[in-house]
Amino acid sequence: MLRFFRRTTVFLILSVLLGGCFQYTNSTTLERVAVTGASVTAGWGLQTPPIKGEFGGNPINLKHIIDAMILTPHEEVAYFGEPMFFTRPVVYGSKLIDEITEYDPTLIVAVDYLFWFAYGNVGFSGEIYRINKFKEGLSILENIQSHLIIGNIPDVRKAIGKVLSASQVPAVETIQKMNNMLRSWALLHPKVKVLNVYELYKALLDDATLTTSSYTWPAGSQEKLLQKDMLHTTFEGTVAVSLVVADAIGLEGLETNPKILMLRAATIARQEAKK
Repeated sequence: MLRFFRRTTVFLILSVLLGGCFQYTNSTTLERVAVTGASVTAGWGLQTPPIKGEFGGNPINLKHIIDAMILTPHEEVAYFGEPMFFTRPVVYGSKLIDEITEYDPTLIVAVDYLFWFAYGNVGFSGEIYRINKFKEGLSILENIQSHLIIGNIPDVRKAIGKVLSASQVPAVETIQKMNNMLRSWALLHPKVKVLNVYELYKALLDDATLTTSSYTWPAGSQEKLLQKDMLHTTFEGTVAVSLVVADAIGLEGLETNPKILMLRAATIARQEAKK
């Protein structure tokens, strides 16, 4: 069953905005998962917490967290992230989807894949350029045959002057238009669910209460969940993102305790670093 949350005086995350009306029915969906996207997927600025005997942390990203979240038998979660996505979104986006198509996963988690098809400098071309680039991103996704959980476009203008310039940020109306386009596109693709990243970031940037079906971060948790650049999530913030993904999946066999999830993910990342 798709899980919907009420809007009250706090922000409750509506995990699935719209999309195909399918339901994941069994754990085979989780047997061969892949993650793809830009810097949030890639774990920009993230490291495992240091432990005794280590001189520092190890890189950690969404792949390790999703891997830790899946408790049923599954292959190691495959990573198709690209922290430099912002430099050439069409080139990197096409390359990643080609690689994923060849890998043939049972489920693709693409929280921030479309972000740089919406954001970035457009010169004198204006908002119509953004719309056309976003359409190109959707066109690239047409090659996917697997189940897909895709994030919509957040409004992160509060990151202007920190990690984004004003010229890189779409107009509010453009973001709304692109998210409506994504909703319409998803309705034509039965295997697609749209993750409501827009509302997730609204809660983060407003420092509001953030609630998934399994855990609540009270208002005032922004420093725990969002880096100072107001764009990238912290380790715990990326765990919060994964819990929104878990709500979209809606199956048993998922670890949804954030503290346990952070411990498991860190262990996986450390083990990977030793290989």
